[in-house]
Amino acid sequence: MPDADVAVIGGGISGLTCAYYLKRRGLSVMVLEASKSVGGCIKTIRAGPYIAEGGPQSYSATREFTELVDDLGLSGRVRRSETTASKRYFFARDRLVAAPVSPRELVASPLLSAGGKLRLLGETLVRARRSGADESVAAFVRRRAGQEVLERIAVPIVSGIFAGDPAQLSVQSAFPALVRMEEEHGGLLRAAKAMTRAGAGAPRNNSVTFDEGNAVLPIALSERLGAALKLDAPVARLTRGGERYDLDCLGPARFRVSAARVVVATPADAAASLLAGVELEAADELRDIDSVPVAQIVMSYPCDAVRVPLDGFGFLAARGEGLRILGAVWTSVIFADRAPSGKVLVAAFIGGVFNRSVIGQSDAELAAIADEDLRRVMSIGQARPTVVAGFRWDRAIPQYAIGHAERVQRVETALARHPNLRLVGNYLRGISVADCIREARKAAESMSMANA
Repeated sequence: MPDADVAVIGGGISGLTCAYYLKRRGLSVMVLEASKSVGGCIKTIRAGPYIAEGGPQSYSATREFTELVDDLGLSGRVRRSETTASKRYFFARDRLVAAPVSPRELVASPLLSAGGKLRLLGETLVRARRSGADESVAAFVRRRAGQEVLERIAVPIVSGIFAGDPAQLSVQSAFPALVRMEEEHGGLLRAAKAMTRAGAGAPRNNSVTFDEGNAVLPIALSERLGAALKLDAPVARLTRGGERYDLDCLGPARFRVSAARVVVATPADAAASLLAGVELEAADELRDIDSVPVAQIVMSYPCDAVRVPLDGFGFLAARGEGLRILGAVWTSVIFADRAPSGKVLVAAFIGGVFNRSVIGQSDAELAAIADEDLRRVMSIGQARPTVVAGFRWDRAIPQYAIGHAERVQRVETALARHPNLRLVGNYLRGISVADCIREARKAAESMSMANA
C-alpha cells in the first residue's frame, strides 16, 4: 500500500494547483486522476493551422495566476490579448450592440428604451437593502435598476458566465461585487462613478493565454508533480481508519493509498459520493449543488464573409432574440495565432439550465445550430464553416443557488470534524480558473500550516 502525506483526488486545475503548493512545502503528495489526461475542463486541440480551446477561452491575469505562472517559469510563454479585442457585445434587438463600460455609455446605449433609461437613472434613489437575507440575481437587479436592465444586460451576462437562471442564482455568491457596491456606495451607479473617478472602471487588457494554448498551464503543473501524479486512477472509495485515510483506486492497476491528509478536488457530485463514507452531512449538502451541461463547437469562417466589425471579444445573446446559442467568443480576434490569416475562429456555447439535452447532440448537430445563429448575428455570407472541434461537459458549471453561502458554511462546519480533510473546486467560492487557483493555494497553505 503506497503512502503519502497528502492524497489529492482530482487532476483538474484545483487539484493540480493545490498539490503543487503542497509539494513545494515539502510534503509528499499523490494526485489521483480518474481520466487519462489532466486539466479537467481545460483542453487545447491543435487541428492543422487552428488552436481550439475547450473550457475557458482565456485566463484572467490575476495576482494569484501571475504568481503561479512565474513560479512555473512560464512567463515567457504568456500571450496577452490583442488590443483590438477590448470590446464586448450583446446581441439585442436583432443586432450587435457594444457593451457599455461607463454609466454615461449605459445611459446612451440603444440596449435600453427611454423608459428603461429613466428607470435606471432612478437607481440612485433606491434605498440600499439592509436585510442580510440572500437575494436572487434577478431580484437584486430588478429592485435596483429595473426590468429592462435585467432582461437586456443581466440575463445575457448570467447566461455567459453561469449558463444559468438569474431568478435562481444567489447574487451574494454569484456576483458578490454587486452586493459590495450597494453596501459600500449605496447603489450601482454611485459605485460605478466612484470607480470611474478612481480609474478602476477602464477596460484592462488582462485576458491571457500561452503560446501553445491554455493547456500549457495544467501540463506544466503535471510535469512538476512527476511520478506523484497517477492518471487513469479513479478513486472508488474513501474511508477513514484511525488517524489515516484509505483510498481504493480502480483502473488498469488497482491499488490502495494510505494518506494522513486528503484533498478532494473533484466536481461536487463526485465529492459527495466520496464523502458519503466519511462525513454524511457534508455529502448530503454537496449532492444538492446543481451543475448544468454546456457544449462548445469551434468553427472557422473566412474573414471577408463576415459583415460585422471583428473588433471585440465576442458576444452574449439576450433571451428572446430567438438564438439557441448562449453566445460566442471570437477566439482568433483575441489571440491572432489561433487561426491562419484571413480566417476567424469562433467558439460558440450551447446548453445551460434551459437546454440540458445538448449533451446528446452530435458535433454535426451542434455545428448546424451554431452556424445558423452565427450567420444571423455576424451577417455571414454564403461561405461554409470549417468545424475545428467540439467539446461537451455534462456537469460544466455549478449553480450558486439562493442560500449557497449558507450551504458552503454548513459543509465547512461538518468538515471541521475532519481537520485533515479539505475540499477545493469551482462549486464553492468562484467558478473561474483564477478563483480555483486562489482557493486551491489557500487550501494548501492552511493544510500545511495546520500540520506543521
